[in-house]
Amino acid sequence: MRFWSNECLLLCLLVLISSHFNALLPNSLALQSSYSCPYYEKSALLHFKQSFTIDCDVASEYPDPKIKSWGADRGDCCLWDGVSCDEETGHVTGLDLSSSCLYGTFPSNSTLFKLTHLQHLTLGDNHFNQSTIPSELGLLSKLVSLNLSDSAFSGQIPLAISNLRMLSVLDLSSEPRLKDPSLEKLVQNLTHLKELYLDQVDIFSSVPIILANLTFLKVVSLQLCDLYGQFPTSIFHLPHLEELYLDGNERLEGFLPEFQGPIPFSLGNLTKLTYLDLSGQEDNNVFSGDLPSSVANLTQVQHLGLSLLNSRPERLIAWLSSLSKLTALSLHFVNLGGEVPSVIANLSSLKELTLFQNQLSGEIPRWLMNLTQLVELNLEGNPTLHGNFDVFLELKYLQNLFLSGVKLKFSSLNATSESVPKLSLLELNSCNLMDFPQFLRSQHELNLLDLGNNNIHGFIPQWFVNVTQESLYTLHLSDNSLTGFEKPVMFLPWHQLEILYLQRNKLRGLLPIPPSSMVLYQVSDNQLFGSIPHQICQVTSMKYFDISNNRLSGQIPNCISDLSSSLLVLDLKGNKFQGTVPHPYPKSCRLKMINLSSNQLEGSLPRSLANCRDLEVLDIGRNHVNDTFPSWLGGLPQLHVLVLRYNHFHGKIGKPEGGLDFHSLRIIDLSNNYHTGDLPIAYLQNWNAMKLFDESQSIASGTTFQSAIVISKLHMAMIGTEEYNYSITITNKGNDLKYMTKVLTVFRAIDFSSNNFTGMIPNCIGEMRGLEALNLSNNNLQGEIPSSLANMSRLESLDLSNNRLSGQIPQELTQSTSLAVFNVSYNLLQGPIPQGRQFGTFDNSSFIGNSGLCGTPLSSKCGNPFEPGPPSVPKESADDTEEDSMLIDWIIKCFGYIGGFGVGCALGKYITDRYHEWFMDTFGRRRMGPRRRGKKAARPTN
Repeated sequence: MRFWSNECLLLCLLVLISSHFNALLPNSLALQSSYSCPYYEKSALLHFKQSFTIDCDVASEYPDPKIKSWGADRGDCCLWDGVSCDEETGHVTGLDLSSSCLYGTFPSNSTLFKLTHLQHLTLGDNHFNQSTIPSELGLLSKLVSLNLSDSAFSGQIPLAISNLRMLSVLDLSSEPRLKDPSLEKLVQNLTHLKELYLDQVDIFSSVPIILANLTFLKVVSLQLCDLYGQFPTSIFHLPHLEELYLDGNERLEGFLPEFQGPIPFSLGNLTKLTYLDLSGQEDNNVFSGDLPSSVANLTQVQHLGLSLLNSRPERLIAWLSSLSKLTALSLHFVNLGGEVPSVIANLSSLKELTLFQNQLSGEIPRWLMNLTQLVELNLEGNPTLHGNFDVFLELKYLQNLFLSGVKLKFSSLNATSESVPKLSLLELNSCNLMDFPQFLRSQHELNLLDLGNNNIHGFIPQWFVNVTQESLYTLHLSDNSLTGFEKPVMFLPWHQLEILYLQRNKLRGLLPIPPSSMVLYQVSDNQLFGSIPHQICQVTSMKYFDISNNRLSGQIPNCISDLSSSLLVLDLKGNKFQGTVPHPYPKSCRLKMINLSSNQLEGSLPRSLANCRDLEVLDIGRNHVNDTFPSWLGGLPQLHVLVLRYNHFHGKIGKPEGGLDFHSLRIIDLSNNYHTGDLPIAYLQNWNAMKLFDESQSIASGTTFQSAIVISKLHMAMIGTEEYNYSITITNKGNDLKYMTKVLTVFRAIDFSSNNFTGMIPNCIGEMRGLEALNLSNNNLQGEIPSSLANMSRLESLDLSNNRLSGQIPQELTQSTSLAVFNVSYNLLQGPIPQGRQFGTFDNSSFIGNSGLCGTPLSSKCGNPFEPGPPSVPKESADDTEEDSMLIDWIIKCFGYIGGFGVGCALGKYITDRYHEWFMDTFGRRRMGPRRRGKKAARPTN
């Protein structure tokens, strides 16, 4: 019996072990079936890594160099950072290398294309040095998502991407062109597409209706793509569409069927709504009419944003009285008018209050002190609002205060009480301040301070420096009358400062050296002297360096060109710098704008400027640079503005070679140089950017450059991207004008004046329909004025004066209704001056110096060739006999003239051959007006 019991126990134990083993078996088999990535895919990843360098200056604010940890000794590549694999096969199916600090040219034979099982590829926010997007991407046929955004690719987006039929997400934002193939061809096969991002891609077409066939689309983002025409309303009927972004396409037309007109009355049915934002954009008022009375039902709203509404203020105010739970109220451009509505005093839960530009007037109400929970308050843009600043010192939780444009009074007492709020952001721009407010003595936590556009004069006080030197990130003191620091400094005293605006003051002394944290250094239009300290070259975080219009001198340190790996804007114009243009520029050059104009620079342009592949503006005007035309810059894909005026550029401008044709050029100024030969027809024919125009925009008045980076930690939350206003000087309509906004995308001009160009004006110039200013004056051009110039419908200024043009002024030019300035003086023109339209506004000075011209406004009248003369009456008289006698005399004289002509020709040939130079100096050159021939006239002093 005992044996049987032992046998039973042993049997039970075996059953338990067996069942436990069976339970473990599936997991064991599963582990054995899990593969690591194949060796050839691991090798492909390592070779891909070796194709690039790691440079975290090219990434955004949050770089993550994932491939830095990759290595042959790091085991299974499926465990590497940024790599994901199929759990069963081990094949690499995902690669996320966004913001990975990759820098270098993307090879067309990259080993990346061996990863044929890839389904997700993200390479956004790197820098591939203007290389083209390889067509070999089409080999990755299993791709479901592809992101190449913001990675410094250039050229045309390849058609091969349209072969990726499984794509669900495609993001090519900030890549240059999508013209051939077009947007329509790119997406025609992508029937599974759910998200499409092509922001800042140069599409330049209408929106293809084929997008409406991509029925899975949820997100479409086509911002700043130069789209035009009517937007297809059928796209709004896509069944899954959730987000649509089209801003920045000024020529795009259309309407939102469900979101125009008045706010629907049914809005009041959303009685549990807590967040409502009906804000429009400053130039686009989406909703019209009054607020519907039904909004009174929306009593649970906690966040309310309204702007650009034409609603009656009384209805809005009545609604506000019922919103007791409101914590955030933002009213922009709603024209409240009058005093700050007192109903706001009852909104005791408010933490954020914005009443920006509402035509508010009167005194700042003291009841604002009752809003004790306020963290942010914005009353900017109400210039007739005024009051005592002490009101805000009672709001102990206040962190962000924006009062620019409000007229304020400050107490002379020091506000050092513990109850005074510790501000983080403070904007008091244009508040009529006379000095630094004393309450700042207690602001040790201030991160951003704007005191620009006031009347502050004298020194920057030392107590202010002591209080803010450890906390400030952004300081705006421009447009005052500051003369310097109370204690002279060699180094700027703010240790964490990233943004400094000190332009347009009266600063004297040496240029202060910024801290290593500096990103934007703007001290233009002051009275600084001395040279650029070499220590500035150690500030490798700097993106914008503007010291223009001072009295600085000496040589520009060559190490400045080393900073081009981080610098985006270099503006040194209007100083007294000597020597040569700084060089060399490395292949990592990121400069977008260079302005060295109005200095005393000599030598030639450094050929290494061709490494600055992102360059958009180059201005070397008013120097002494001695070189031939820089054709080698023609390959820069983004170069829009080239200004070389008033230098010593010389020689003929030949034909472009190897695609170096300046195809993106919009403005070129070669005036007052020594160029010879024919006008560069081969270049003119390739300047396609000048053949385009935007009818929705007026003539530009300057340029705004938006950087792709976030300038400041603070501004990230406030404005997202930092705008840098950049200016260049161009001669237009006879005057030197400073252009400040949108000049890169709108204004188009050619100035070849005051050179020694010869030959004829080519007909192809008439194809430049986007051109607004053309100046070919003071050259040696011959032939007739092409009638094709009438095709330039945007042309506002045409100056052909002081040449040797002949023939008649084309009657077709009267069709140019935008022409405001027209000058053909001092030529060899003849015939009647065209009449009508703009020609009726041109005075005598536009036509003088052409002895053959006649008609208004000149005093020389034309006979009317179409007016019939008096009827002839045949009769014999003594007059007929007299006329016959005169005819015989005339024939006899002709024979005498012919004989004399032969002798004269022979003598003239002898004289002009032997005494050619004397003959030309004496008789061959006309001295009229400001015309320049042969040797250059004395140039103006810089």
